[in-house]
Amino acid sequence: MKEHLPNSARELATITANSETGFSNPKYSDELPQALADAGMSQDSWAKFIARANEAVKFKWGIGSIFGFLFNSHNKKVARNMEKFSQDAVTLLPGGLAVSYRMVTEKKLVKTHVANSGGYGATLETYHKLIFQSSVHDT
Repeated sequence: MKEHLPNSARELATITANSETGFSNPKYSDELPQALADAGMSQDSWAKFIARANEAVKFKWGIGSIFGFLFNSHNKKVARNMEKFSQDAVTLLPGGLAVSYRMVTEKKLVKTHVANSGGYGATLETYHKLIFQSSVHDT
């Protein structure tokens, strides 16, 4: 995955969206991080950024993503949308800030209660992370 940030960038904040059910749309619900407010982002700009991010992170269900659900294709489509969003988001951010996107999928073990078997199964949890960075150096 491409990181669209300068080499000298330092991380300021990360926000994460994931689907509560696996079928519902992931959602960013974070308040404005203090580090971004300190870097010049207003509440109004943050609200616009979050609204656009939540639009970009929505699942786009179609026949391919339904049949490919077990292969996480619905999240892979979101990843493509979020990559484009993070590239275009520079217009939503104060100068000196950049954002990159990272999709992280983790396998979680879950206890099953099928016929009192007490067995375990696995589920995939996918997180859509937006990482904010600054290329401005502290002196």
